[in-house]
Amino acid sequence: MDKKSSHHHTQVEPVTLVFSFTVNKGHEKEFEEWAHEITDAVRHFEGHLGSNWIRTDSNGREYVVILKFFDVEDSNKWLKSQIRKRLIKKVLPLVKEQNPNRLQNVTGLETWFTLPGRMTMKPPPRWKMVIATMIGIYPIGLLYQAYLVGYFREIPLLLRPVVLSLILTPALTYIIMPQLTKLLRKWLYPETQ
Repeated sequence: MDKKSSHHHTQVEPVTLVFSFTVNKGHEKEFEEWAHEITDAVRHFEGHLGSNWIRTDSNGREYVVILKFFDVEDSNKWLKSQIRKRLIKKVLPLVKEQNPNRLQNVTGLETWFTLPGRMTMKPPPRWKMVIATMIGIYPIGLLYQAYLVGYFREIPLLLRPVVLSLILTPALTYIIMPQLTKLLRKWLYPETQ
């Protein structure tokens, strides 16, 4: 029986792990070689759905890696694996004093659609989540275009979306979506009314 069919009774959520690294000056090339090595190792891991590396500064020393897994069980297997432990040990001399095991664990847009003060409930249909998210993104996009885009013209084109993401994601997660979910409660969760 394959993994997907073995989970048919419980709802499986894909898991996204986010790690950041600050590379010590002069070790950029070694770090990039290490990044290729760990990306290749995780690629062959069961349940791995993809990896993205983002360089978040112009001097090439700040990196974020985003790893996607089929479910939390697969992500935990990777986090506890011997190959990952060996590779993390190898990178420690190349990066600033920090904990590369500290991570953000995200299970998708569903986390935006939790009513405050309620136990986690069945998320709304995806098409409703898409519409609500578009409603949430619109005012931020409008403010960004009207007031902020001019300030970012000096930033290289490839980094501009990173700046927008740094504004958009926290604003949506902590301010807009909790309020919007309350406002659209009857439409998003008709069965709970």
